[in-house]
Amino acid sequence: MSKEYLDLKIDFMFKQLFGQPSRKHITIAFLNDLLGRKEEDRITDLTFENSEAVKDTEDGKTIRLDLLVNTAVGERINVEVQVINQHDMPERILYYWAKLYASSIHSGQPYTMLKPTIMISILNYPLFKSETNSFHSLFHIKEETENFPWSNHLEFHVFDLRAFMVQWKEYRRQTRKEENKEFPWLMMFSAADYRNKKTDAELLSELEEWAMDREQVREALIEWETLSANEENRVIYEAKAKELRDLLSNLEGERRIGKEEGRKEGRNEGIKEGMLKGKREIALKMLEDGYDVSIISEITELSEQEILQLRNHN
Repeated sequence: MSKEYLDLKIDFMFKQLFGQPSRKHITIAFLNDLLGRKEEDRITDLTFENSEAVKDTEDGKTIRLDLLVNTAVGERINVEVQVINQHDMPERILYYWAKLYASSIHSGQPYTMLKPTIMISILNYPLFKSETNSFHSLFHIKEETENFPWSNHLEFHVFDLRAFMVQWKEYRRQTRKEENKEFPWLMMFSAADYRNKKTDAELLSELEEWAMDREQVREALIEWETLSANEENRVIYEAKAKELRDLLSNLEGERRIGKEEGRKEGRNEGIKEGMLKGKREIALKMLEDGYDVSIISEITELSEQEILQLRNHN
Protein backbone atom coordinates (compact mmCIF):
# COMPACT_ATOMS: atom_id res chain seq x y z
CA MET A 1 0.00 0.00 0.00
CA SER A 2 1.46 3.34 -1.03
CA LYS A 3 2.08 6.04 1.53
CA GLU A 4 -0.40 8.89 1.65
CA TYR A 5 0.42 12.49 2.44
CA LEU A 6 -1.98 15.39 2.99
CA ASP A 7 -1.23 18.67 1.22
CA LEU A 8 0.98 20.97 3.31
CA LYS A 9 -0.36 23.96 1.37
CA ILE A 10 -3.53 23.61 3.47
CA ASP A 11 -2.89 25.84 6.49
CA PHE A 12 -4.10 23.23 8.98
CA MET A 13 -1.53 20.65 7.84
CA PHE A 14 1.22 23.26 7.59
CA LYS A 15 0.64 24.29 11.20
CA GLN A 16 0.46 20.67 12.35
CA LEU A 17 3.93 19.94 10.99
CA PHE A 18 5.77 23.24 11.40
CA GLY A 19 3.85 25.07 14.13
CA GLN A 20 4.18 22.70 17.08
CA PRO A 21 6.72 23.07 19.95
CA SER A 22 7.18 19.28 19.98
CA ARG A 23 8.56 19.52 16.43
CA LYS A 24 10.56 22.69 16.96
CA HIS A 25 13.76 21.10 15.62
CA ILE A 26 12.02 20.47 12.29
CA THR A 27 10.83 24.08 12.13
CA ILE A 28 14.36 25.33 12.86
CA ALA A 29 15.83 23.22 10.04
CA PHE A 30 13.03 24.30 7.68
CA LEU A 31 13.66 28.02 8.35
CA ASN A 32 17.45 27.74 8.20
CA ASP A 33 17.27 26.05 4.81
CA LEU A 34 14.68 28.42 3.31
CA LEU A 35 16.63 31.47 4.54
CA GLY A 36 20.00 30.04 3.46
CA ARG A 37 21.45 30.41 6.95
CA LYS A 38 24.97 29.09 7.47
CA GLU A 39 27.37 28.69 10.38
CA GLU A 40 27.04 31.49 12.97
CA ASP A 41 23.94 32.91 11.23
CA ARG A 42 21.91 29.73 11.70
CA ILE A 43 18.85 29.77 13.92
CA THR A 44 19.66 27.75 17.03
CA ASP A 45 16.43 28.15 18.97
CA LEU A 46 13.00 29.73 18.63
CA THR A 47 9.71 30.24 20.39
CA PHE A 48 6.27 30.12 18.83
CA GLU A 49 3.89 33.05 19.05
CA ASN A 50 0.15 32.44 19.06
CA SER A 51 -0.71 32.89 15.39
CA GLU A 52 -4.22 31.50 15.80
CA ALA A 53 -5.44 34.53 17.72
CA VAL A 54 -7.26 37.11 15.64
CA LYS A 55 -5.38 40.38 15.76
CA ASP A 56 -7.90 43.17 15.30
CA THR A 57 -6.13 46.41 14.43
CA GLU A 58 -7.34 49.97 14.87
CA ASP A 59 -8.13 50.29 11.19
CA GLY A 60 -10.50 47.34 11.33
CA LYS A 61 -8.25 44.92 9.43
CA THR A 62 -7.97 41.36 10.69
CA ILE A 63 -4.61 39.61 10.63
CA ARG A 64 -4.24 35.84 10.76
CA LEU A 65 -0.81 34.30 10.54
CA ASP A 66 0.12 30.77 9.47
CA LEU A 67 3.35 30.67 11.49
CA LEU A 68 5.04 33.30 13.67
CA VAL A 69 8.22 32.63 15.64
CA ASN A 70 10.86 34.54 17.59
CA THR A 71 14.46 33.39 17.24
CA ALA A 72 17.05 33.28 20.00
CA VAL A 73 18.75 36.42 18.64
CA GLY A 74 15.53 38.46 18.58
CA GLU A 75 14.33 38.08 14.99
CA ARG A 76 10.64 37.74 14.23
CA ILE A 77 9.81 35.39 11.35
CA ASN A 78 6.40 35.00 9.73
CA VAL A 79 5.67 32.24 7.19
CA GLU A 80 2.54 32.43 5.03
CA VAL A 81 1.34 29.78 2.58
CA GLN A 82 -1.09 30.97 -0.12
CA VAL A 83 -2.76 28.83 -2.78
CA ILE A 84 -5.22 31.37 -4.24
CA ASN A 85 -4.03 34.54 -5.97
CA GLN A 86 -6.26 37.40 -4.85
CA HIS A 87 -3.97 39.96 -6.48
CA ASP A 88 -3.06 41.84 -3.31
CA MET A 89 -0.06 39.88 -1.99
CA PRO A 90 2.64 42.61 -2.31
CA GLU A 91 0.47 45.05 -0.37
CA ARG A 92 -0.63 42.36 2.09
CA ILE A 93 2.99 41.40 2.87
CA LEU A 94 3.91 45.04 3.46
CA TYR A 95 0.88 45.50 5.70
CA TYR A 96 1.58 42.38 7.76
CA TRP A 97 5.26 43.31 8.06
CA ALA A 98 4.41 46.83 9.24
CA LYS A 99 1.99 45.54 11.89
CA LEU A 100 4.40 42.88 13.14
CA TYR A 101 7.36 45.26 13.15
CA ALA A 102 5.48 47.96 15.06
CA SER A 103 4.16 45.46 17.60
CA SER A 104 7.65 44.19 18.46
CA ILE A 105 8.00 47.05 20.99
CA HIS A 106 5.62 48.46 23.57
CA SER A 107 4.60 52.04 24.23
CA GLY A 108 7.47 53.98 25.77
CA GLN A 109 10.23 51.68 24.52
CA PRO A 110 12.92 53.18 22.23
CA TYR A 111 12.86 52.44 18.50
CA THR A 112 16.26 50.79 18.87
CA MET A 113 14.46 47.84 20.47
CA LEU A 114 12.48 47.09 17.30
CA LYS A 115 13.18 43.55 16.06
CA PRO A 116 14.25 42.47 12.56
CA THR A 117 11.09 41.10 10.95
CA ILE A 118 11.33 38.53 8.16
CA MET A 119 8.41 37.57 5.93
CA ILE A 120 8.45 34.24 4.05
CA SER A 121 5.69 33.71 1.48
CA ILE A 122 5.24 30.26 -0.08
CA LEU A 123 2.90 30.72 -3.03
CA ASN A 124 1.25 28.33 -5.46
CA TYR A 125 1.24 31.00 -8.16
CA PRO A 126 3.71 33.52 -9.64
CA LEU A 127 3.78 36.85 -7.82
CA PHE A 128 6.10 38.56 -10.32
CA LYS A 129 5.26 36.67 -13.49
CA SER A 130 6.63 39.22 -15.97
CA GLU A 131 9.68 40.14 -13.87
CA THR A 132 11.36 36.80 -13.07
CA ASN A 133 11.40 33.06 -13.72
CA SER A 134 13.17 32.36 -10.44
CA PHE A 135 11.38 30.35 -7.78
CA HIS A 136 13.01 32.35 -4.95
CA SER A 137 13.02 36.14 -4.76
CA LEU A 138 14.64 38.05 -1.88
CA PHE A 139 13.93 41.70 -1.08
CA HIS A 140 15.65 44.28 1.15
CA ILE A 141 15.55 48.08 1.33
CA LYS A 142 18.68 49.43 -0.37
CA GLU A 143 19.93 52.75 -1.75
CA GLU A 144 19.19 52.78 -5.47
CA THR A 145 22.52 54.03 -6.82
CA GLU A 146 25.13 52.68 -4.44
CA ASN A 147 23.21 49.64 -3.19
CA PHE A 148 23.91 50.06 0.53
CA PRO A 149 21.16 48.95 2.94
CA TRP A 150 18.80 51.23 4.84
CA SER A 151 18.32 48.60 7.54
CA ASN A 152 18.48 44.84 7.95
CA HIS A 153 15.14 44.88 9.76
CA LEU A 154 13.11 44.25 6.60
CA GLU A 155 13.55 41.01 4.67
CA PHE A 156 11.00 39.46 2.30
CA HIS A 157 11.36 35.98 0.79
CA VAL A 158 8.94 34.79 -1.90
CA PHE A 159 8.93 31.14 -3.03
CA ASP A 160 6.94 30.33 -6.18
CA LEU A 161 6.10 26.61 -6.07
CA ARG A 162 5.08 26.45 -9.73
CA ALA A 163 8.36 27.98 -10.88
CA PHE A 164 10.17 25.62 -8.52
CA MET A 165 8.55 22.57 -10.12
CA VAL A 166 9.46 23.75 -13.61
CA GLN A 167 13.10 24.20 -12.62
CA TRP A 168 13.24 21.03 -10.54
CA LYS A 169 12.01 18.89 -13.44
CA GLU A 170 14.50 20.49 -15.83
CA TYR A 171 17.60 20.63 -13.65
CA ARG A 172 17.12 18.07 -10.86
CA ARG A 173 19.86 15.74 -12.10
CA GLN A 174 22.31 18.66 -11.99
CA THR A 175 21.25 19.74 -8.51
CA ARG A 176 23.85 19.57 -5.75
CA LYS A 177 22.18 18.64 -2.49
CA GLU A 178 24.67 20.53 -0.36
CA GLU A 179 23.97 23.75 -2.28
CA ASN A 180 20.18 23.56 -2.57
CA LYS A 181 19.05 22.80 0.95
CA GLU A 182 15.66 24.44 0.43
CA PHE A 183 14.75 21.90 -2.29
CA PRO A 184 13.38 19.04 -0.13
CA TRP A 185 11.11 21.40 1.80
CA LEU A 186 9.67 22.89 -1.39
CA MET A 187 9.29 19.37 -2.77
CA MET A 188 7.18 18.54 0.29
CA PHE A 189 4.86 21.46 -0.49
CA SER A 190 4.62 20.37 -4.13
CA ALA A 191 4.18 16.60 -3.68
CA ALA A 192 0.49 16.59 -2.70
CA ASP A 193 -2.39 18.49 -4.31
CA TYR A 194 -5.60 19.16 -2.37
CA ARG A 195 -7.50 19.96 -5.57
CA ASN A 196 -7.30 16.52 -7.18
CA LYS A 197 -6.39 14.54 -4.04
CA LYS A 198 -3.28 13.16 -5.73
CA THR A 199 0.38 12.85 -4.81
CA ASP A 200 3.35 12.97 -7.15
CA ALA A 201 4.98 9.53 -6.79
CA GLU A 202 8.14 10.57 -8.66
CA LEU A 203 8.58 13.62 -6.47
CA LEU A 204 8.04 11.62 -3.28
CA SER A 205 10.54 9.00 -4.40
CA GLU A 206 13.20 11.61 -4.99
CA LEU A 207 12.29 13.34 -1.75
CA GLU A 208 12.99 10.09 0.10
CA GLU A 209 16.43 10.02 -1.54
CA TRP A 210 17.15 13.51 -0.20
CA ALA A 211 15.96 12.41 3.23
CA MET A 212 18.59 9.68 3.39
CA ASP A 213 21.27 12.36 3.85
CA ARG A 214 19.24 14.87 5.88
CA GLU A 215 18.15 13.87 9.37
CA GLN A 216 15.63 16.70 9.86
CA VAL A 217 14.08 16.12 6.42
CA ARG A 218 13.81 12.42 7.22
CA GLU A 219 12.10 13.20 10.53
CA ALA A 220 9.79 15.68 8.82
CA LEU A 221 8.71 13.01 6.30
CA ILE A 222 7.98 10.53 9.09
CA GLU A 223 5.97 13.10 11.04
CA TRP A 224 4.14 14.21 7.88
CA GLU A 225 3.13 10.62 7.12
CA THR A 226 1.97 10.08 10.71
CA LEU A 227 -0.04 13.30 10.76
CA SER A 228 -1.61 12.41 7.40
CA ALA A 229 -2.76 9.03 8.71
CA ASN A 230 -4.46 10.51 11.79
CA GLU A 231 -8.23 10.23 11.34
CA GLU A 232 -9.06 13.40 13.26
CA ASN A 233 -6.55 15.36 11.18
CA ARG A 234 -8.05 13.94 8.00
CA VAL A 235 -11.57 15.08 8.91
CA ILE A 236 -10.41 18.65 9.58
CA TYR A 237 -8.16 18.62 6.51
CA GLU A 238 -10.94 17.42 4.19
CA ALA A 239 -13.26 20.16 5.44
CA LYS A 240 -10.56 22.79 4.88
CA ALA A 241 -9.69 21.41 1.44
CA LYS A 242 -13.33 21.35 0.35
CA GLU A 243 -13.82 24.95 1.46
CA LEU A 244 -10.76 25.99 -0.51
CA ARG A 245 -11.88 24.09 -3.61
CA ASP A 246 -15.32 25.70 -3.38
CA LEU A 247 -13.80 29.13 -2.82
CA LEU A 248 -11.46 28.71 -5.78
CA SER A 249 -14.32 27.61 -8.02
CA ASN A 250 -16.52 30.52 -6.93
CA LEU A 251 -13.74 33.08 -7.26
CA GLU A 252 -12.88 31.90 -10.75
CA GLY A 253 -16.53 32.22 -11.73
CA GLU A 254 -16.84 35.64 -10.16
CA ARG A 255 -13.65 36.82 -11.86
CA ARG A 256 -15.09 35.83 -15.22
CA ILE A 257 -18.31 37.65 -14.39
CA GLY A 258 -16.39 40.63 -13.07
CA LYS A 259 -14.25 40.85 -16.18
CA GLU A 260 -17.31 40.67 -18.42
CA GLU A 261 -19.13 43.32 -16.39
CA GLY A 262 -16.03 45.47 -16.42
CA ARG A 263 -15.85 45.30 -20.19
CA LYS A 264 -19.55 46.06 -20.56
CA GLU A 265 -19.45 49.05 -18.22
CA GLY A 266 -16.06 50.29 -19.27
CA ARG A 267 -14.54 50.17 -15.79
CA ASN A 268 -11.85 48.20 -13.96
CA GLU A 269 -13.72 47.66 -10.72
CA GLY A 270 -15.70 44.73 -12.08
CA ILE A 271 -13.23 42.04 -11.09
CA LYS A 272 -12.90 43.23 -7.50
CA GLU A 273 -16.66 43.65 -7.15
CA GLY A 274 -17.24 40.18 -8.55
CA MET A 275 -14.71 38.66 -6.16
CA LEU A 276 -16.25 40.44 -3.16
CA LYS A 277 -19.73 39.33 -4.18
CA GLY A 278 -18.48 35.76 -4.48
CA LYS A 279 -16.90 35.87 -1.02
CA ARG A 280 -20.14 37.14 0.50
CA GLU A 281 -22.18 34.44 -1.22
CA ILE A 282 -19.78 31.78 0.10
CA ALA A 283 -20.03 33.29 3.59
CA LEU A 284 -23.84 33.19 3.48
CA LYS A 285 -23.83 29.57 2.32
CA MET A 286 -21.40 28.60 5.09
CA LEU A 287 -23.57 30.41 7.66
CA GLU A 288 -26.56 28.39 6.43
CA ASP A 289 -24.50 25.21 6.82
CA GLY A 290 -23.69 26.10 10.42
CA TYR A 291 -19.99 26.96 10.12
CA ASP A 292 -18.42 29.03 12.89
CA VAL A 293 -17.91 32.72 12.05
CA SER A 294 -14.15 32.47 12.72
CA ILE A 295 -13.82 29.60 10.20
CA ILE A 296 -15.83 31.52 7.59
CA SER A 297 -13.63 34.56 8.13
CA GLU A 298 -10.47 32.48 7.70
CA ILE A 299 -11.71 30.95 4.45
CA THR A 300 -13.25 34.05 2.83
CA GLU A 301 -10.93 36.65 4.42
CA LEU A 302 -13.98 38.78 5.23
CA SER A 303 -13.90 40.29 8.72
CA GLU A 304 -15.98 38.63 11.41
CA GLN A 305 -17.90 41.91 11.78
CA GLU A 306 -18.86 41.87 8.09
CA ILE A 307 -19.95 38.23 8.33
CA LEU A 308 -22.13 39.02 11.35
CA GLN A 309 -23.68 41.90 9.41
CA LEU A 310 -24.43 39.54 6.51
CA ARG A 311 -26.11 37.13 8.93
CA ASN A 312 -28.20 39.87 10.51
CA HIS A 313 -29.40 41.27 7.18
CA ASN A 314 -30.36 37.99 5.55
